[in-house]
Amino acid sequence: MSAREAIVRLVSMGLERPVRRLDEHVIRDGDVRASQWYGPPPEDDCPCGSRRQATRCHRAKDGSWIAEPPPPLLTDPRTGYANPGCYARASRDCSEDLTREHYISDDVLESIAADGKVVMVEGAAWLGPDAKAKTVGVKSLSSRMLCGRHNEAMWPLDSTAADFFRHFREDQLDIFKYLGNDDRDSFARGFVLASGPYMELWMLKAIWGAIESGAMNVDGNRAYRFRLGVTAEQLAEILWRGAEWPAAWGMYVLLDRDNDQPIKQNSLRLRLASMGSEVLGGYVQIAGFEFLIAFETPPVRRIYRPCGITFTRVGFPKSSWKMAAFAWPKVGHPIINVVSQTPPHADFTVPPNERAAAMHNQIIPGSLNVTSAGSELP
Repeated sequence: MSAREAIVRLVSMGLERPVRRLDEHVIRDGDVRASQWYGPPPEDDCPCGSRRQATRCHRAKDGSWIAEPPPPLLTDPRTGYANPGCYARASRDCSEDLTREHYISDDVLESIAADGKVVMVEGAAWLGPDAKAKTVGVKSLSSRMLCGRHNEAMWPLDSTAADFFRHFREDQLDIFKYLGNDDRDSFARGFVLASGPYMELWMLKAIWGAIESGAMNVDGNRAYRFRLGVTAEQLAEILWRGAEWPAAWGMYVLLDRDNDQPIKQNSLRLRLASMGSEVLGGYVQIAGFEFLIAFETPPVRRIYRPCGITFTRVGFPKSSWKMAAFAWPKVGHPIINVVSQTPPHADFTVPPNERAAAMHNQIIPGSLNVTSAGSELP
């Protein structure tokens, strides 16, 4: 579907053209009023600030969130130059300079860092197979691997990801600290709305950049190639020029999580899905919740491009929730309800069983983990 066709589709759903573009902002409502709905009720003002009812702005009639397709990161004529050191060189759209690129956005890294300067890294390929966690400077988690043109064009993705991470982490910590025993109007129902296409592109950028920097392992060796049929030229067209993702490619959430795996809210984790040396996709865990960028349909229970994720805890009132939503150019995206099995008054920092305790200070083999180098809540 073209951008124009998508806008026509919005109008056909009875929606007016949204006033506030979601590719320029991550929308935050820190205290949504209690109702039968997850997220702002359709009859309330849209959280984007348009002063229209949500159902006449960014909320579709099926309850999902909707927005115009964001513009491509590059729209001007191609340069015709392939910079040998730029991993997007297959596009022949480079500048002559070569710059350092943070595959995990520097704003996200600074948010994780207790002092804004250093983070704790585990599992990076350049640490070696037996190396322990290492404290490194935020600025050092970058590689000279993109030309200035391709690097500078990604700032909208980096800005979106940084804002989403901050709000998402805040809500995750808040819901775990809440005891769930107050009346329904005392809980701050946090709501975050971001562009689904931009978050999807940022996750692709993080996975691709981590591979190109030599930071990721596959089958005991440094990852270096995607599966057959996934080319650098194709990915560059998707990432910078707004090309359509092939069918079944893109963002997923897998539904069967290992609940004994440790979670750290103030962290980001990357790991690859692979078969032999071929990378089939990559997982991006943001503040304890994991997304998958895949180049084929995962053969497990999954949700493709969810419109929203709600979080609560067992024993909480139904109205005590947090929600992260993604707006897409089409309707019909499902919502995911995540319920922590840690009941009110239970200490969520204590592993619930022996297996979870044994895994508490471990990392998943092959994953790259970035956490705060200072004290923090788990």
